[in-house]
Amino acid sequence: MPIQLSAAVVPPPRRRRKAYRPPEMLLNLHVLDLMEVSGSQMRAASSLSMHQTTVSRSYWELAEQFRLQPVRGPRKVCRWGVSSSLRFLRLASRAHRLEDGRLRLATDALHQVLLDGLPGVLQVPPCFHPAGDWATLVAQGVIDGAIVSSLCHEQELAGGELPHWPGVKVLPLGTLPLQLVAHQRWADVWEEQVLLPAAQVMPLLHGQLEPCIDNLERASRVWQDPQAWLEQLHLRPVAVPICPALAPRNWWQEQGLVPVAPQLSMQEQVWLLLPEELQAPAAGKATLRVIQRRAFRAVARGDWALLEALEMVGAGQEAEEEAVA
Repeated sequence: MPIQLSAAVVPPPRRRRKAYRPPEMLLNLHVLDLMEVSGSQMRAASSLSMHQTTVSRSYWELAEQFRLQPVRGPRKVCRWGVSSSLRFLRLASRAHRLEDGRLRLATDALHQVLLDGLPGVLQVPPCFHPAGDWATLVAQGVIDGAIVSSLCHEQELAGGELPHWPGVKVLPLGTLPLQLVAHQRWADVWEEQVLLPAAQVMPLLHGQLEPCIDNLERASRVWQDPQAWLEQLHLRPVAVPICPALAPRNWWQEQGLVPVAPQLSMQEQVWLLLPEELQAPAAGKATLRVIQRRAFRAVARGDWALLEALEMVGAGQEAEEEAVA
């Protein structure tokens, strides 16, 4: 799931574009938006290559000017404060990005590859959020779009049905199969321990796995980046879900990942959430078409992309050797 693709998998952009920089008057808002998407001042600071105290000072300056009050209690998006004037400021910030041909798009570690390497995408740190929270981030103007799994939705929808949120349009990108994988060094000793984002974040994934897997471990909130999840697979006998169609099969094998629990059959719907009133320029529309093509190619691979168990791979190689002999 949370695996970062290598540079060899994602083709580099044809030409280097000048880095986008928000107007000076919108810099504090830019910092706040990254706090909202990434979920913390620390991750926002890392993404912006700033010290955390600088991020904190930037936020409190904005909070004083717009009378923002952080929301106490359970974690949720837009918890640093919202107001009508702040939303209009965010819409102005979005207009500036669009005029430059850029879109601020976000997703989680599972689907980050759909955005990697696109020059028209302003990258933000991948993060796991419930589907409704992604919709809030889009509707409030924090981001210009999000790639979201149906497994993050609070309830299962009927076949072909799409969710509805005020101010947000939902484009279906197709259905992808999922697999549980572990590192091959632990495959023989794996005892049905699966690492997942919290049930509040991916409730339908937990619903699929709870009847057949006894040990579902809630992942730490700090494990948002793909590399953090890959490290956990190397360190101990745990499994995570992945979308194998999002990368070539040999790439997964190069990482030493093998499927476990082959009796499980899992899948997800993938959605692209966009603002209802979005008027993307030609460059922005081209970027969205590339994302759709990437998703459609992965959907077309479907079950053919599923990884084979280690012993099956070995048996296939032996058969080939015998045939050659």
